[in-house]
Amino acid sequence: MEERSYHDLYDALEHCKVDSDEEFEIYKEMVFICEEGIKNFHDDLEDDGARGFIPLDLDHYAAPMDNLSRIYIKRGEYNKALHLLEQVLPMYRILEIYEKKYIYQRCYALKAMAECLDKLGRDNMAILCKYELKHLQHEIL
Repeated sequence: MEERSYHDLYDALEHCKVDSDEEFEIYKEMVFICEEGIKNFHDDLEDDGARGFIPLDLDHYAAPMDNLSRIYIKRGEYNKALHLLEQVLPMYRILEIYEKKYIYQRCYALKAMAECLDKLGRDNMAILCKYELKHLQHEIL
């Protein structure tokens, strides 16, 4: 099978049925590409800003991970969803520094994370996520 680019996969999403196995597989491929891409951010930690890293590009990483996490939640695969949400939340936090609209995305991700943690019996972490979510909903939004 030929390896597809992120953009090929994004285009393929537009032509597949929502909640289909094809959509699920496309998101899995996108997430693989995104997780590999995140490793490249390591170089940006040492960067003085000259390379021009654009944080809003993080949305291209966060969105497929977030979407795949929701599919895993529907399937009852909470550990897989949690793994993705643990990566998504820091991306949304970075994005909201530059664009406040991402606070909403963080809220949705926190709610999903709390659900996963509840289902996995990780009560303390679920409480902390719910506390952060409550703060965001009442104080920020």
